[in-house]
Amino acid sequence: MKSCVFVLLMVVCSFELKAASVLVGNPFTPYPPGCATLPDLQAALYGDNRAKVFDGRVSLHTASLPREARDVNLAVYRVACAESNRSIIWLEFSIPEGVDPSTVYETPYIYAQLAQDPNYGFSAFLMREPNTWGIGIESFTQTFGNPGGINNHETRWTFVLDTRTTWLSSQYNASLKLNLYGAGNPVIIDVPATEDVLSAAPGIPLNGRLSGNWVMEGIPDQGLLISVSEQVDDQRGSEAPEPLDFRLLMFLSWYTYNADGDLLWLTGAAEFALGATEVTVPIELVTHGQFFGSKTADREVVGSVTITGNNCNDLGFEYDLADIGLGSGTQNLQRLFSLETAGYVCRDLEARILENGK
Repeated sequence: MKSCVFVLLMVVCSFELKAASVLVGNPFTPYPPGCATLPDLQAALYGDNRAKVFDGRVSLHTASLPREARDVNLAVYRVACAESNRSIIWLEFSIPEGVDPSTVYETPYIYAQLAQDPNYGFSAFLMREPNTWGIGIESFTQTFGNPGGINNHETRWTFVLDTRTTWLSSQYNASLKLNLYGAGNPVIIDVPATEDVLSAAPGIPLNGRLSGNWVMEGIPDQGLLISVSEQVDDQRGSEAPEPLDFRLLMFLSWYTYNADGDLLWLTGAAEFALGATEVTVPIELVTHGQFFGSKTADREVVGSVTITGNNCNDLGFEYDLADIGLGSGTQNLQRLFSLETAGYVCRDLEARILENGK
């Protein structure tokens, strides 16, 4: 049985991809929301744990008047998550060489069917950010591209396939047929089951969905509060950072005991790059504070810890506190009662249902 540690919960959340205009995510996604990061980083993180299941051209309508049919390149991937038999389906559209970069395309309608039961299917959604309600592409009435082609010179757009329904992960990860309706004849894309093409990814990107209380199995009356948040930089002004340059911040408070059994409060903070699965945090010893006072407590760097994202409920924890006589070693952190920050779940719906039903 896991031991409890009661601490003041500082709820600090962040999105894996970028700041979004929604405050609460969609809890019914059939993939672990904490699995996803920027597609460009997904390839670097997971390497062979991406399976390209389609690479070709499809015809879409342009948003101009009169509407025209234009070919675009389409690549479809299953990308492995750290949890076994879990993946995310990415669709990557790109314009062929020589096409006017200011072209705006109407989005296709996608209907997904279970390969083993074609009568069972769902209308799929192309979401710009995983696990959101209101950001994404839902019908022919929405578009993507470069209006005017002046300030935006993108030639590639990547979306996650979502359902907005209570489809379970076992169905999303089964063999699927994606029926894509654009400007021409429907295109049928066979997507093999996750277990047939992918193994579990070696880790999970560190992200705000890992924020919360964490404990170590068999070690009572102590634990950590960890938050992962977006960096706010007043010096940045109105110019937003490029996505791949985006920085996150991990803060932790470690409530434990010294060699004499007295209470010990350790804290630390460190920046890391979006998509990283590991961060090393300098650890400070906090002493000589004042109850409800204005005095700033004393702080001294006494070691370091390295946090590694293994999966939604498991973090690697390597510590070095030799300077204060507590040695060094490794542990695994587990969520306190599998608690996930409300509104920002890390695992998919089916995983939470099964665990709660044990």
